[in-house]
Amino acid sequence: MFRFEKEQKIYQIGNIKIGGQPGELPTVLIGSIFYDGHKIVQDPKKGIFDPQKSEEIIKRLETLRDMTLNPFVLDIVGNTDEAFRKYIDFVAKTTDAPFQLDSISPMARMGAAKYVAEVGLQDRTIYNSIFKQTPEKELAVVKESKIKASIILDDNQQDNSVEGKLDALDKALQAAEKAGIEKPLVDTAIPAFGPDMGSAMRVVPMIKEKHGLPVGVGTGNITTTCGWAKANFPTHVRRATDASMNAVMLMLGANWLMYGPVELAEYIYPVIAVTDTQILTMTAELGTRPVEEGMHPIFRTIG
Repeated sequence: MFRFEKEQKIYQIGNIKIGGQPGELPTVLIGSIFYDGHKIVQDPKKGIFDPQKSEEIIKRLETLRDMTLNPFVLDIVGNTDEAFRKYIDFVAKTTDAPFQLDSISPMARMGAAKYVAEVGLQDRTIYNSIFKQTPEKELAVVKESKIKASIILDDNQQDNSVEGKLDALDKALQAAEKAGIEKPLVDTAIPAFGPDMGSAMRVVPMIKEKHGLPVGVGTGNITTTCGWAKANFPTHVRRATDASMNAVMLMLGANWLMYGPVELAEYIYPVIAVTDTQILTMTAELGTRPVEEGMHPIFRTIG
């Protein structure tokens, strides 16, 4: 599991690299900002937010990145075109990190993609997301925007088994190709706690061995939806559960993690940096070396 026979693709998105064999690159951490209910947002439709607190959050992420060498991506959550424009402008001028366009509204996502094309930020943008049933209209908008990176949601509502996910991924990748996506980032679509969540975990190494693509999971909804944890443990204890869930995904071969609200970064970063270090020490005997000398958590956490 710690060395895949299939050649593993590495993509450059903005100023970060993502993908590769376990141990070659630091895990990319994706946190959501301006999400529904985020306290820094006063009006989600108009995109009115507290710029000072927002900047403090982003600068803290930059500090954590510099401490650990784990890159970050901001998952910008928007409800409207107007909100997206303001959020994108703010994030683009505040940090050099890449960002995602995330919305439950296809119209808002497409509007955000068009705006990114207007202002020339395609190289820093990840579309979130394309799946097997993404409408042709949306695929055409993404293609026209010239955004080259996208989350590929490996979701199969009819068959959530490993086999069902592998089948859905083939169709989703075909859709992404129609959209002009050259840098697909596969999300195995892990559900909230349930008897079928294991397939999204087990399929991670299978996808990497079959396709050689960067694979990740959205772990942000796991502990927060577990009623048993909420009923029996305080928030700070549940954060340890969040951290452990993310660490497990790295041991399966995940290259990136969508860990939920940016506020969880304080708990996630040190755990992931140490886990990345452990994986590199385990894979060193297999010939694995960091892609870039000095740019891996091992250079921070050891010594």
